[in-house]
Amino acid sequence: MFTSVMALVLSHASNASNLHEAAAYGIAPLPSLQNQQCGVVEPVTLYLPQTQKRQVLEQLSQWHQHPLAQFVNCFSIQTYHAEQLQCDIVGSRARMDCRWQQTQTIDMNQRRIVFVRAGDGIASSTANQIILPINASLSLFAHEIGHWLGLADEYAMAPELAEGFCVGRYNHASFNVVVTDNTVMSGRELKQLWRRLPWRHAVADWRQLATQINDEQWRLGSAAESVGLHPVATCNAVAGKFAWRPLIAMTPMQYHDINEWPELYLELIAHPR
Repeated sequence: MFTSVMALVLSHASNASNLHEAAAYGIAPLPSLQNQQCGVVEPVTLYLPQTQKRQVLEQLSQWHQHPLAQFVNCFSIQTYHAEQLQCDIVGSRARMDCRWQQTQTIDMNQRRIVFVRAGDGIASSTANQIILPINASLSLFAHEIGHWLGLADEYAMAPELAEGFCVGRYNHASFNVVVTDNTVMSGRELKQLWRRLPWRHAVADWRQLATQINDEQWRLGSAAESVGLHPVATCNAVAGKFAWRPLIAMTPMQYHDINEWPELYLELIAHPR
């Protein structure tokens, strides 16, 4: 018993000594991730380059204050060496596509966010993996998390991505964007569209979605002040497909550096319909 107590005392003394030495040499402790909310939630693993942890952790130390943190705020941290990850630039937008080498044991079914050196292409996301540069802002981090939460891009998608999304071949629900084949519909078709809107609860009357042209036809598009249908560029690369979001104002899913997350979007994430 005495030996165990002494070992504990010596351990604390050693830690205090190490902290004192670190302070003496001007070595600041790494930032920590604050107020995590895990419980029974499986953590998202953050993979950080062994030699570049500080920059990422400094950004993420403020994540707990972000509106999306209420949905994703449980992380574990792993580090890796550069030779364990192979990254290529793919697609028309030069997205990062990274693969782990066989020596790295990764649970491919677990969600993970991999930070790589800056300058190797733009961020990308799949159902289980987000790739970000180490200098990614908190706003860009949030934009990519938004995809996991069911939000689609509101800027013009790259053709290779739009060809799947805009014809309905995608792996997750889209709470903020719907796609139509036309900009003019009959009243019956417009009612059907209204019924399938993820944000239908915020549109009191189906007629708010369009302007009547004649007895049979309606042109899609809502008044600026209304929640309804507002065109976005998501499907510009696909002929005959038209994308719409509920709000006219630009959102972080259009420009990630817009930091105002609409209350409607937070509601759609929290209570999908």
